[in-house]
Amino acid sequence: MDILRIVNVLEPTAKRRWSRAETLIVDLTLDEEALLAQMSKRVRYEIRRAMSKDGLVAETFDRPEPEVLEGFARYYDEFARSKGLSPIARPRLDAMAEQGMLLLTHVSGEDGSPLAWHAYAGSARRAMLLYSASLFREEADSEARNRMGRANRYLHWSDMLAFKAAGYTDYDLGGIDVAGRDPATTRIGAFKRGFGGDLRPTHTASAGVSVKGRLVLALLRLRKIDF
Repeated sequence: MDILRIVNVLEPTAKRRWSRAETLIVDLTLDEEALLAQMSKRVRYEIRRAMSKDGLVAETFDRPEPEVLEGFARYYDEFARSKGLSPIARPRLDAMAEQGMLLLTHVSGEDGSPLAWHAYAGSARRAMLLYSASLFREEADSEARNRMGRANRYLHWSDMLAFKAAGYTDYDLGGIDVAGRDPATTRIGAFKRGFGGDLRPTHTASAGVSVKGRLVLALLRLRKIDF
């Protein structure tokens, strides 16, 4: 290993070149009623409608088997193509799974077809959202798109309850654009804020652990590339 990457630390202690961002964290020590109460009216409505009318089935995989991991990766890559994003970094997923840090969840319809997938890093009683994928853009029918939107919100709710039951205390919705840098990240930020929670600063740093790694980081900093 040449470079050590330390990601999304809430309270850094070591002296490093930390870069700061913001994340949104829901306190899972709250009871279910309080968790729902802090959500927006629309989110509460869509979760309840999904539960009562949409016939959804949510599953949590705290130790995902290779076939589950492959199913998620294929679905995410299809989602990424629909948005012009890069495919998922499978070696990263494999490494996390080997370390017991990878949590996968998905929600499907009555016919068993997946409507949304989530991937989390689980560590120190904190479940941090890494990837969220839903192919609602490929649906021509507006009602089908709306149902997939409800399914995604319901999956977040199901995830919160599953992680709460497993002993996690923090549900981290991942980075959030508080500055409104562009319309896409602003929309994502608004979606995440609908679940309540508190904004918290997070810190990320890279450290060279070999001569090669230190040289690479020095070159990246000279070129003002954040890594």
